[in-house]
Amino acid sequence: MILSFNQPSFIPWSGFFARLIASDKMVLLDNTLFAQGFTFVNRNRIKSPDGELRITVPVEKKGLGRQKIKDLVIYQKEYWAKKFLLTLELCYKKSIFFNNIYDPIFEILNKQDNNFLNMALPILKHLKTSFNIKNEFILQTNTGIESSGTDLLIEIATHLKATEVLLPYPAQNLIEWKKFIKKGIKVKFLKFFSPVYPQFWGKFAGNLSALDLLFCLGEESHKLLETSYILEPAL
Repeated sequence: MILSFNQPSFIPWSGFFARLIASDKMVLLDNTLFAQGFTFVNRNRIKSPDGELRITVPVEKKGLGRQKIKDLVIYQKEYWAKKFLLTLELCYKKSIFFNNIYDPIFEILNKQDNNFLNMALPILKHLKTSFNIKNEFILQTNTGIESSGTDLLIEIATHLKATEVLLPYPAQNLIEWKKFIKKGIKVKFLKFFSPVYPQFWGKFAGNLSALDLLFCLGEESHKLLETSYILEPAL
């Protein structure tokens, strides 16, 4: 079994789903710490009539110290959700795929409570379905494993009986990947090339949220993702 890892993220970029396509299962590290500085866990970019637009989910921080992703609470959720939905309408209403993608997000935001993960996870599953990806997500909390760093990933991979792990290409300088090999687990790195496709609103912008790709191409985006990466075995 090929396993990949990622922190659960709000409307992540297309490279996230390319790794899911190339894996059998992806573990969402919901029991890890939310970064104190810049992070894409709660933000990404879409395309607007005025160019790239950053969308950020505001989370409560005051007096809470370092928080785990599973414990994050959306600040003024109703106000933020209304603004986000209006922004999607402004940016993508002209898409012939708009209703199929937008309507489930509308339902999720109006049904879920103010817990960040309870909002982000259903949207991730909706985007996965929209990309016609069958491979599964597994929450770290469901494994019962609470380690850190590379040891966390190794323990999860061992627990799930993975024979191979798939890591993002930049991770080769950030993760002690040779530890996997010592445990008998193969390692490959995925190098993602942001695909070029017809977009709304002028000049092409790469590395946006996967939402942009879906609104522009619908189910055809799956084929584009499959040709937008290469796999390199660890040396």
